[in-house]
Amino acid sequence: MRRRRATVALVVIAAIIFFALSFAVWKFAYDARPTVTERWALYVENLQPERKIFVLSSSQRYVASKEFAAKLLAIVKVKASIELSAWADVFYYIDAGDPSRWSVSWDRKSRLLSLGAPEPDCLPPAVRTDTIEISVKGSNLVTKTIFRLKEEAARMEDELSADLLVRARASLSDKVVRAGVREGIAGIGRSFCEAILGIAPNEVLVRLAGDP
Repeated sequence: MRRRRATVALVVIAAIIFFALSFAVWKFAYDARPTVTERWALYVENLQPERKIFVLSSSQRYVASKEFAAKLLAIVKVKASIELSAWADVFYYIDAGDPSRWSVSWDRKSRLLSLGAPEPDCLPPAVRTDTIEISVKGSNLVTKTIFRLKEEAARMEDELSADLLVRARASLSDKVVRAGVREGIAGIGRSFCEAILGIAPNEVLVRLAGDP
């Protein structure tokens, strides 16, 4: 009888030790798991190796600065007052190179992903050179001269793009653009939840650094 009791006691002790060790191993593995923020940073890095998350694109006609117009006139050697405009494609992005500028939280119970993102920026506009228009103010220029101005402006595509960047960046404060940026980030957030967390979110909230 005593031997049986001793055996039972040993089995109980062994079971307690086993469960204690199992819990310790589970807790260590749980604590060692990457945080949601770390998993987000890794997901974005694999998604966009160049560390730029492109979230929105738009097309519109931009007017070049007076300085660019004056330089163009000087190159063609024409005296006139002109306005140059062209359609351009603008690509807005969020810098993902510094994870500390992001805040990421996941509420599994309500399936809510909250993302705090840096302010957006944009690449220099991609000018559609075939849409360049020249309007003359206060004087007339022959068609041949206007054609030369357009042709030279197309050759100066990189300079024109850099010139229009100032106007493109002014749109970063536009409510419609900012709403589009948030929606673009939210779309990536939904993909992150499904691919990495293994669950579709009920809602993705996005806040930009400059939001009130």
